[in-house]
Amino acid sequence: MGKSTLLRAGSLFLGLMLCLVWVPAAFAQSEDEGDGNQTVCPPVPDEIVIHEINPSYYNLYLQEGESNSFNVSFRNNGNEALDIEPKVVAVPYSSYNLDESWITISPASTTVDPYTEQEFTIEINVPEDADGGNYETNIAFTDDVFSNPETYVYPQYVNAMYLSVMVPVYPKLELQTSYIYDTIEAGKEYEYTMKIKNVANKNITINPEVTRYDYTLDTFGFEDDAIEISAPSVLTPGEIADIAIKVSVPENATGNYNSYIEMNVDGKENNGYEPQIDLNFIINQQPSVPYVKTFSTRTADPITIEVSTYTYGSDAWLRSPPKNQNPSFELNLKYGSSPVDMTLVKTMQRDSVSIGWNNFPVWLNDESAGYQNNGKYYTETYTIPGAIGDWELSIHPINTENFEYTITVGDSE
Repeated sequence: MGKSTLLRAGSLFLGLMLCLVWVPAAFAQSEDEGDGNQTVCPPVPDEIVIHEINPSYYNLYLQEGESNSFNVSFRNNGNEALDIEPKVVAVPYSSYNLDESWITISPASTTVDPYTEQEFTIEINVPEDADGGNYETNIAFTDDVFSNPETYVYPQYVNAMYLSVMVPVYPKLELQTSYIYDTIEAGKEYEYTMKIKNVANKNITINPEVTRYDYTLDTFGFEDDAIEISAPSVLTPGEIADIAIKVSVPENATGNYNSYIEMNVDGKENNGYEPQIDLNFIINQQPSVPYVKTFSTRTADPITIEVSTYTYGSDAWLRSPPKNQNPSFELNLKYGSSPVDMTLVKTMQRDSVSIGWNNFPVWLNDESAGYQNNGKYYTETYTIPGAIGDWELSIHPINTENFEYTITVGDSE
């Protein structure tokens, strides 16, 4: 059903409920009264008697396995005795009609004399395995219906009350993490594995599939079919299983890729409560030519060249080989047009680690999950005897997305 149809159906139903509440009160007013802003309701045929139902609507909030009851009074406004058998009738257009088996009405049937009231008790029992959602139904006390083909497709019960039951929605599936962010290389194949758990009290089915965001107009570096997902189709209560995401990056891939994996729990559209896995890949194409920097010196002091890189924390810990390789650099230096030997005097590696920020679920029981690498610094330092003149430095980065350099002439301290 389309969104516009749902909106129209909702407005029609709301209008109907206003009519059902308004109609009994209308008998106390003259036909000439009113300010012209009243709800325009379909005409009820004269032969239909409008009886009083109090309350005309009722809302409940119940957890799975809980129950509650309330009383409803029915007043016979006719001049004949009525045999009343209240019944549950569906709300037209509703996607969440209340299951009749959840409702018990007592007395189930009775006779109500003219101009007298009868009280009914309505009990709601939500099953232990009920799905969360906003459920609704009508409880009709008579079989009187009316219809207006121009406004309502389905006949509407006149002497009915509206009942809604909100059952809280809890996720049935929990993920080790809700996103994968990584830098990948064109032409390589990657596989990421994470844990998933059924946190519902019954079996659930899943059917993970790659889904694009509706709002994106980006052109991505590769198509969705480059991603293959493997996971069990059924999870028993409390079961922890693996989901594997295989990414085959095309040779000519560039740019980035953004989408998400919809889990399709129990074959239903995500209502916003079930988790999904966001995918964010940056495709790294290693440059085939080096970066070149020319500089001049005015003294013959020694030259120190320092090249460094910073790799951001990613989700490479989720993936099988290829693991991240350490960054490095190929450096070449010329004085004038002559190559110059460079002496590597120092390498330095520095990591940034956070403790406990990842908020992994407690069921992982992984002691190492408390530490998360945020980034890694890597530095190479070279020294060269100095001379006055023009120099050309070329830097070819390997296994890194960025680098910075400093050229110091004289005492590096």
